[in-house]
Amino acid sequence: MLIGRSVSPWATGLLTSLVWFAACARPDASGQERLEGDQLLVLEGATLIDGTGAAPRPGATVVVQNGRILRVGARGEFRYPADARVLDLAGRYLVPGFIDTHAHVAILRWKQQADGTLQGTYSREVSERVLRALLALGVTTVRNPGAPTAEEGVRLRDAVASGAVLGPRILTAGSVLVVPPGPRAEAAVREEVRQQAEAGVDMIKLSPGLPPVLVKAAIEEAHARDLTVVGHLQRTTWTEAARLGIDAITHGSPWAPEYLAAHRRGAYQQTMRGRLDWLEWVDLQGPEITEMIDALVRHRVPVDPTLIAYHTKFWGDDPRHLENPERFLIPEILEDWNAVGGFTNDWTPEDYRRGKRLWPKVLQLVKLYHERGVLLAAGSDLPNAWVVPGVSFHQELQLLADAGIPASEVLRIATRNGARTLGIDGEVGTIEAGKVADLLVLGADPTASLAHTRRIECVLRAGALYSPRALLDSIGATQVRAQSCPFTAEPRAQPGGEPE
Repeated sequence: MLIGRSVSPWATGLLTSLVWFAACARPDASGQERLEGDQLLVLEGATLIDGTGAAPRPGATVVVQNGRILRVGARGEFRYPADARVLDLAGRYLVPGFIDTHAHVAILRWKQQADGTLQGTYSREVSERVLRALLALGVTTVRNPGAPTAEEGVRLRDAVASGAVLGPRILTAGSVLVVPPGPRAEAAVREEVRQQAEAGVDMIKLSPGLPPVLVKAAIEEAHARDLTVVGHLQRTTWTEAARLGIDAITHGSPWAPEYLAAHRRGAYQQTMRGRLDWLEWVDLQGPEITEMIDALVRHRVPVDPTLIAYHTKFWGDDPRHLENPERFLIPEILEDWNAVGGFTNDWTPEDYRRGKRLWPKVLQLVKLYHERGVLLAAGSDLPNAWVVPGVSFHQELQLLADAGIPASEVLRIATRNGARTLGIDGEVGTIEAGKVADLLVLGADPTASLAHTRRIECVLRAGALYSPRALLDSIGATQVRAQSCPFTAEPRAQPGGEPE
């Protein structure tokens, strides 16, 4: 898998850090390792769930310096200088920061025109508030798989990286590639990829309507420029895309007629209501789905299922979404949902009943991916209707558990797998020496219940401590459940950007 250009400076930072680690630790006559240097932050006594798959480690110590993890060990294993800042986290849990691999964080405001049409305008202000909300809910990295334009996506990414805007680090696409008009579609696709590459994007995002010839052209052009390619695909099947070399696929179901028995394909209507027929007719153990999953595994293509974005449609009449008190987290997004409407606004009560009856088949398909070795990541598909910034990421984790994936593995999907999907697992995704200090302090054990992922007491983003409650209060989201970190002051952007 290729790595986007925006993370390339991290490799230099990691090498520098490793050289520095060797210079700032000295043996001690007592058997303890004596750590030297300025501004050490010591997180002592928590149960460590490091994201690697290792068993939880009670009484762990994590030492942070200059935004990176210096050492990981047991309580009492290290000695620190007198000016080290030591936080007693006994009774708490440390996990890696969450990675939302599907969050459109460059937000549009929609306005109805005189002729009844809707016009979307990019809002930097709302986008910045969404980023703070995501950070407050424990999301420290996002993949933005489609911005209004490449330039706007890159500017927002770079504003976070420089410290001008507070939020999760961003890897971004530009505008989603669609089928261009005119007879020279392949040349137009290649030119669009070149222009987005010049603008500085990390990846190229493909739309459902692209046929295989254009998917192939986009992949070739992007890979020649060291960019990854992410696909929301339907006209090109997932099986074809995997063989063509795509780097990642979004959403949990392919919805393509090719995965149905031949006699069903002509009757399948590729609409949201038609997806109910697709679920009714698809044979999850049939040769078509089996071949698709085999191709994803063989070509190492990760998938972010975005189950919450499906659930909010199949349950589009349900109070848990329509009356969710946290749906007001970002009021402007709620206005967008009301203006744009959901994809199931034309569904009848019977359609919703049928959708709920068929929902277990969606979960069964995702469980098949997991059991057969597809790399799964967690994504919310913000800002779909009733998908709430940050809150819905935690709902996504619970839906993955509903599919039959154990809580400990769901946590790895939300952390390590997300980093692997983005090609940045050498920097984030697990709690290990040398990596960026993106950590969450939880007040309860998330392996006992995924509901405890909401028990965030503190967020560390590149070593800086933030209070979830203070972050939400700073954007007026006082009604959203969050805790205060006892170790922090008011949230602020960090001058100078990512620690060196």
